[in-house]
Amino acid sequence: MPAQPLPDFGLPWPVPLDAVALIAESEGLRLSAYLCPAGVPSIGWGETDGVHLGDTCTKEQADRWLCEDLTDRCKAVLALCTRTPTKHELGALLSFAYNVGTAALARSTVLRCHNAGDRAGAARAFGLWNNATNPATGKFYDPPLPGLVRRRAAEAALYLTPDEGEPPPPMPQAVEGDSSLAKSPINKGGAITIGSGVLATASAAADELKDASGVLGKFHEVSAQVADWVGVPPVILFGIVLVAAGVMVVRYRKAQREGGWA
Repeated sequence: MPAQPLPDFGLPWPVPLDAVALIAESEGLRLSAYLCPAGVPSIGWGETDGVHLGDTCTKEQADRWLCEDLTDRCKAVLALCTRTPTKHELGALLSFAYNVGTAALARSTVLRCHNAGDRAGAARAFGLWNNATNPATGKFYDPPLPGLVRRRAAEAALYLTPDEGEPPPPMPQAVEGDSSLAKSPINKGGAITIGSGVLATASAAADELKDASGVLGKFHEVSAQVADWVGVPPVILFGIVLVAAGVMVVRYRKAQREGGWA
């Protein structure tokens, strides 16, 4: 299989060349317009602006389009960063924005953690953007697209790469494995919610709920109306909702762990 071509590294790229290579290798070079897996007409190194099926280009045009796009997008990414990124952090954020869009970066956990100085959190958050909608079904691809999974992992690794001359962070030689799900604060919260639901269902606290102010009082007003409709006492309905919410939290946390999330 021939080696994947890379853009002309002699162009004035706004980020380190390893970031340019990551973007180019992730996007691939196509000299004729095509539909990406999300159904968007694309050409060159993943260029989408004004592209129509049937369009063609040369590699030189594709290289220059990519350089111009990254230069403009780099300015937009920097404008969103309240914490000045290192060169490699900027390259990773730029690759991310090139793929998902600057608007998506602006509302992402990746950017929020970056601006807060939480580099580990930002690196983990890249992996949240690992899927796309299948135009044939209107639903997410299941399982997630392998190419996106690889790209997000590569961006996270690039984000954490020290710049030249920057000392590497200290590395502990005693590393712990996964903590048990029983010790997970989220799981404990779910279990408490389930327990509260069971107690609420089993108790005769209807009068207290009726008199309660704030959230419980509001809930009782709504649940009483629903209870009249379904024929279930409000306190029991309240308990059922708590149990259901707690079960959902525990199941979701279990699915996160099985998916490799801490």
